[in-house]
Amino acid sequence: MQARAHTACFENLRHPAVEPDHPSEHGRIPAKACCLFCGERLPIVGRHPYCLDVGDQLPPQRFWSHAQCLLSRFEPALVERL
Repeated sequence: MQARAHTACFENLRHPAVEPDHPSEHGRIPAKACCLFCGERLPIVGRHPYCLDVGDQLPPQRFWSHAQCLLSRFEPALVERL
């Protein structure tokens, strides 16, 4: 699945303290990874987080999200289809 968002909308929803991964971290979940929406650390055990590649540059900025935080941003009708 691929989702698109306006840059301004993404920046308004993003937790201001969460920075994208350094490109050297791509390929794994960094130990310091936090949810881009709530700012809390990702769980080690539990539901796998979602990876979000943001922007048109190469490599794109990479962020992480708890599954429940990401799904809560979608319309309920879309979540039911997922």
